[in-house]
Amino acid sequence: MPYDHDDDQDDAYRTRRRQAHDLDHINTYYQLPERLGVRAAVGGRVRWTDREGTIVDTAGTYLRVLLDGDTEPVTRQATSNMAYASPTGWVQATRLPDPYATAAPSSTLVHRP
Repeated sequence: MPYDHDDDQDDAYRTRRRQAHDLDHINTYYQLPERLGVRAAVGGRVRWTDREGTIVDTAGTYLRVLLDGDTEPVTRQATSNMAYASPTGWVQATRLPDPYATAAPSSTLVHRP
């Protein structure tokens, strides 16, 4: 048995469930599979700014990344300066399109006193 105590097994189970929920939300919200063809996953390789690392955990809507050469993971947003390893190379993440960017320019709006 890989765990010495039932509490440890329960903690590991809760951690895996939390991570699965967080990663599902991150992948769905940022549309990583649809827009970029990648998925955020624990164990997945990423490049933040110019440093490579491994996703080791989640923190709500953020990823916990252990950058190569570091001893402590850092918390990073899933699309800000982040690239994901794929079978064809690195895929640079992009922010979601601004839903308000297509709004009519203010000069075309009718202003009434």
